[in-house]
Amino acid sequence: MSDARANLRELAAAARTLHHRLLVATQKSFEKLHGRVEGPGKLLQIVVHDPLFAWLRPLSQQLALLDELAEAEELHDTDVASAVAEVAEVLDSDAFRGPFLVYLQSEPDVVLANAALRPLLTHPRAADRRP
Repeated sequence: MSDARANLRELAAAARTLHHRLLVATQKSFEKLHGRVEGPGKLLQIVVHDPLFAWLRPLSQQLALLDELAEAEELHDTDVASAVAEVAEVLDSDAFRGPFLVYLQSEPDVVLANAALRPLLTHPRAADRRP
């Protein structure tokens, strides 16, 4: 496996974990307001259509793009660097930052997932971080 592909997989896995933790946290907020969500199908419909989840959609879209990029026959370090920049841009956007900071202050799982992802956004090449 090329370094670029390994770096992309590491980025995608960390971003996916953060996304999942944020989905769970947002689901808890939704359920406090509207009651328990019955089943994954109902939850998917809510995630796609309810405004409470709208702030997460750009990150969801980035995950889909990372998956597409991972399937590319050729993958270069510049492709991974662009993907890193795009994920960082989503996380730092005004629309994302507000709800994200709320969950960072209240959800330990979000803190841990964010801590795992952030170094990949500042040092996109995993090999650079290894001794």
